[in-house]
Formats: sequence, structure tokens, C-alpha cells
Amino acid sequence: MEGGISSKRQVEARRDGQSSRKRQNVTMGMETLDCPICYLPLRPPIYQCTVGHFVCSSCHPKLLAKKCHLCSVETSFKRCIGMERLMDSLTVPCSNAMYGCAKKMTYYQKEEHEKACPYVPCFCPESTCGFGGPTAALLDHLISQHKWPSTTITYSNQVDFRVHPGLHVLCTEDGHIFLLNMALEPFGHAISVICIQPVTSSGVKYKFECEMDHHCSVTRYFQSSTYKIRSSSLSDGLPTGYNFILPKGEISDDREGILLTVTIRDSEPMVRKPICLKPKHGV
Repeated sequence: MEGGISSKRQVEARRDGQSSRKRQNVTMGMETLDCPICYLPLRPPIYQCTVGHFVCSSCHPKLLAKKCHLCSVETSFKRCIGMERLMDSLTVPCSNAMYGCAKKMTYYQKEEHEKACPYVPCFCPESTCGFGGPTAALLDHLISQHKWPSTTITYSNQVDFRVHPGLHVLCTEDGHIFLLNMALEPFGHAISVICIQPVTSSGVKYKFECEMDHHCSVTRYFQSSTYKIRSSSLSDGLPTGYNFILPKGEISDDREGILLTVTIRDSEPMVRKPICLKPKHGV
């Protein structure tokens, strides 16, 4: 009896070893795994004509006269279980693996994952620096490596600080990074504020709003402006254009910097749902 159990265990162990050896890394043209009509990755359910051509479930009902889109043969499409098993077993790494994402997913889930991947990189705006990484790593890089001044802010609360021409980092408690850029132009001081964050095709590019004020006690000049903050991953460097311009001659030269009052608001704040407590039966 013990010998039979031992033999059974050996067979199971051998099968486990065979199944583990069957998983290999391969190189292939990924376009062969896309639907030939919409060019999106095939995902179950997958249909096949009698000749063997595949079509995804979204394009399948759009075929006219039950003709194959490739061979034009009148046919009846049936589920291809073998191809579905292949697509479910085929895993690929995230494109952000080099930035720290260790997750693997099926090929047809890759695009959906990368839209929300927390490791989507943002980049250092310094032209001679090639650093890229998640926003938390980028914040540490900007402050520790480039020694840029930084100020911690709270949404909807005013904060006063002095700035010099160059870059100033604004960070929030929830991890968002804003970059204030002041440039000295012939017409005066030009200021812009951008939010450094990954921007996807479905992402919101103007999620935050900035109210900026400046009051010069020497010239008695006052200026205030409210504008939407543009979001960028800085993959193409700093965006051009400015949001706030202090005219030359209206502000006094101050070696300590120009005093600004800044308020940043989240136009889509996270609203917590109220907790509903159900009374116990019989109470």
C-alpha cells in the first residue's frame, strides 16, 4: 500500500515538474494576437471561421452576410476555445517594469493596467538630466539632487512664500507635485504652475485650479488671477506659456524674492461615502 502511495506521489511530482518546465519565455510578433479588424488584443470570447481566421467578440456581430473578413467565405463562426486558453495563459510584463512595477498580466489586460499603473514615470524638467520615475521618487530627486526650494501646501488654503527666477516645488499631503516656474523676461516676471503627474488618454488634464496674488507694498501694485493648472508628465520637457505676468516697473527689486500668495484647489475632491450602520435585529 505504501509503495502504491509513493509511486503516485512520484507521478504527481513528475507532472508538476513537467508543467513548470512548459512555461517558457518566448519572442513573437504581438500583432498576431490582435483582432485583424479593430487591431485590439484578442480576448475571450474569440470566434473563428471554418478556414481558421479569428475575430473578436466586438467585431463578430458587425460582419455582414456571415462572410469572413479575410477569406470572404460564407461561414459560421464558432468559439475557439484553444485560442482563448492561449490568450489567458500568455502573460506579459508591464511597460513600467524598469520603474519598479513587478506586475504581470495577460496581454489583453496590459493596456487597461497601464492606464492606472502607479509606476507610470514622470520626468525631471532639467534639460541635462534624464531621470524618470514615479512621482514620489521624482519629488525626492528634485529636492535632494537639484536642491530646488520646496513648499508644502494644503488644498484650498492660502500659502505665502517668496520665489526667485527658476523652479520652485509645491507638494501636497496626498503626494501631488506642482512646479512653479518663474522666468525673467524683458516685459517682466512670467510665472507658470503645472502639476507633474502621468497623463493618460482618459486622464483629466485640468484637475486643479490655482489662485495667485501679488501685492507690492513699495509700488502699491496688486494683481490677482485664477486659472486652471495644466498636468504633464514632462516627457517633452517644461510646457511653454505662462499664467501670471508681473509687468516690469510695477514691482520693486527684492533680493529676498517676490512674495506670492498661492491657493491650489482640487476641482474633483475625493468625497467619502457616509458610513451606514444597520441596527441589530430586536433593538
